[in-house]
Amino acid sequence: MPPVSESWPLPPSNAIGLDLKSRKAWEVLLSAEREALAALKAKVKYQDKLVAVRLVAWFLKDFWEHQRSTAYKRLLLKIFSCEGVVEKVFQLGLVLRNHLIRVFYAPTPTPSEDASRPSYDQHTQNILMSIPNVNALENEGRTRTEARADTLLRDGHKCVITGLYDKTSIVNFPKIAAKAKTERASMEGTQVAYLFSGTVSLPGLLSKPTDIVAYAASILAILQMFGLDSVADKLLGKRVNNLCNVMTMITSLHDDFEQFIFWLEAVPGEEHTYNLVTRYPDIELFFGQLSQPPRQVKFSVDPEVRNNAGMKLPDSELIAVRAACARVAAMSGVADHIRLLMQDRDNVETLTDSDTSIHLLDSLLFLALPVEA
Repeated sequence: MPPVSESWPLPPSNAIGLDLKSRKAWEVLLSAEREALAALKAKVKYQDKLVAVRLVAWFLKDFWEHQRSTAYKRLLLKIFSCEGVVEKVFQLGLVLRNHLIRVFYAPTPTPSEDASRPSYDQHTQNILMSIPNVNALENEGRTRTEARADTLLRDGHKCVITGLYDKTSIVNFPKIAAKAKTERASMEGTQVAYLFSGTVSLPGLLSKPTDIVAYAASILAILQMFGLDSVADKLLGKRVNNLCNVMTMITSLHDDFEQFIFWLEAVPGEEHTYNLVTRYPDIELFFGQLSQPPRQVKFSVDPEVRNNAGMKLPDSELIAVRAACARVAAMSGVADHIRLLMQDRDNVETLTDSDTSIHLLDSLLFLALPVEA
């Protein structure tokens, strides 16, 4: 993976390791990349068209390498439907980028805590009584506040990556504080980490929030691309807050997870076991606050609630889709591109260069492209 703030240019078609048909499509993408590079001006900061064509290309390569035949064939057809017209290739890539923003980059508000603070046993019982059928498709799903409580209970009030206890749980529940003390464990603030974003709007973007229809269409578009059309039912409406889509994570890692700085990749043959992949070349440096940086995690339901049928682990297919999107966003430069756009959008008054402000507006206007490619 390229380090943060770097991306990989497209190699020649004879060096990419694809079949003959894909190499023809790769030539189309190389032509579009050359035109995007030729059109770049020295002061162009966001490079929308360049990252757009590289996004399409590295998705094609990733689908081929990970044997996602349905996704590979569907994307290949979309590339050939551009008929070699580079502007159509740019449009395809920009629409894909917009789907990634809607589905993965929408900020998730922190839910409020329950001010009544029932006893730990009562708190647990309240959750278990309300959760048994939340994974049924006909269920309306959970609220963000319920997702926070559900996830902490399933994960043993710990971050699934580091094993650090949730600070709020230790403060609120003496039973959890006692467990942490017995284990000589540390604590830190945690948040709910979503595989697919837990909100439907991007506040402040073009001064107009992305509506629910566009968000749902982007979820469907991403999953359709992977041949997982039926999985979308798990994520529509408040179902996005169900346990299959969420996990507990310390705040310092939560932000990096949301921005594709690190992600999880399944260990073949080992159920619910994942390698941690980070764009930092030194994983010990990335997890510098820990004495033993984790390289692998195994998800499990806390023993205290393991027998409850509603306590589902994060869905392996959703994790795999997110991993593919993270890899491609890193390779293409889209992850850094989006982060830069969002930073400048939120600090537009500090941009002293008028050209940069104009380019920012142009790039944000690209985000208004229709949800259909």
